[in-house]
Amino acid sequence: MFGTDIEGGLRALNYEPVSAQTTPAFDRLLKGFPALVLVNVDSRTLDWEHMVDHAKNESQWRQVPILAYGPHVDLVLRQRALEAGCDAFVGRSTVARDLSSLVKKWAWRPDLSPCYEHPPSGLIRGIEQFNQRQYFECHETIEAVWLAEPRPIRLLYQGILQVGVALYHVQRENWPGAMKALARAIPKLAHFEPACMGIDVSRLLADSHRIHGHLVQLGPERIGQFDSTRFPTILSAY
Repeated sequence: MFGTDIEGGLRALNYEPVSAQTTPAFDRLLKGFPALVLVNVDSRTLDWEHMVDHAKNESQWRQVPILAYGPHVDLVLRQRALEAGCDAFVGRSTVARDLSSLVKKWAWRPDLSPCYEHPPSGLIRGIEQFNQRQYFECHETIEAVWLAEPRPIRLLYQGILQVGVALYHVQRENWPGAMKALARAIPKLAHFEPACMGIDVSRLLADSHRIHGHLVQLGPERIGQFDSTRFPTILSAY
């Protein structure tokens, strides 16, 4: 939803820009819980009003800020953007000039204070199952903890769960399923680096990237050749 200049500016700020031109692509983007959504509301090809309305009507994604940009003189377009659910509207020139300030003001970051808490027993048990390569059981255990947790720390639980799901798919030689699960897990885990609740998140994130790279190298035709020694172990202080 952004142009080349904005993309370059976001990379310079150490953000990874991901473009979404369709509703399914936007759904995939949201599942990664982006720090910020920038919407070009002057686009004649995007169904942006439907996309924004969809995001703001899903309780799990309401916390993701959506910043609309377009011609600053178009007050009608500005009103449409705000009515659709965008958190703010800024002129295109403002985005180009003040991107760093806008990102600093609007980018969403989870509350990391729970990272200093002792992990719930279900998470500890789920990690034990993960490390024993009992990925189906890990999913069932951590999902119960994730569903019971209302705070953003639940994204950490879900990220760990989804890495386990990816490895379960690898075991079953389901390449698309593994790739999809990793694509959802990696951006969630990135919010909690380097460590949270005694878990070495940076290590798990690096392992997840390596698994993704190995899967890309193999492709769907050779997933049966996946090197099982690459299955990671989650390091935890508990």
